[in-house]
Amino acid sequence: MSPAGYDLYFTASRGNPRQCMILGEDVEKLFFRFETPEVYMTNTRTSIHRNQELVAVFDWTATNYLGLATVIQRPPFPMSRLVLPGSTVNSRAFVFNATTFEWRRRQEDPFSYDLYGPQNVKIGIFRRIDQSTPVGPSHGFMHYTFVQPALLLESLLALCINRWIDMNGIAM
Repeated sequence: MSPAGYDLYFTASRGNPRQCMILGEDVEKLFFRFETPEVYMTNTRTSIHRNQELVAVFDWTATNYLGLATVIQRPPFPMSRLVLPGSTVNSRAFVFNATTFEWRRRQEDPFSYDLYGPQNVKIGIFRRIDQSTPVGPSHGFMHYTFVQPALLLESLLALCINRWIDMNGIAM
């Protein structure tokens, strides 16, 4: 992966990827917010905002199972499409604009992931580390080398589900 690129910092809830804020900058300042109410209902909804605009929703079934994802201006689709079987045991894939991308969980750190694009090229990483950052304390860090807002959103959606599945030991 090229050293040039962009950084995002994950703040707020350390233990729940469905409840976090993501700040950074590529060609513009970025702010994403994943909000999941802490209420115990049959169904749970995660709202995903970019800046102040709602851009996606996860409707989890029975609180902890994959349900439907809705990305604004697209029809709802099964959340499982963001975590399809990948090319390796530790990977899960998603398809964006007819191209397959994979988040691959690192064996040496099961809470860290590498993002691969076409031709098996690494285009991003996520590391769960505590650090001081320009935006305050952070518990996660993503570095990526592309400038496509829609791909960034799709990557963050897939990363959220991957992290949630792995943190909860859910078999896929």
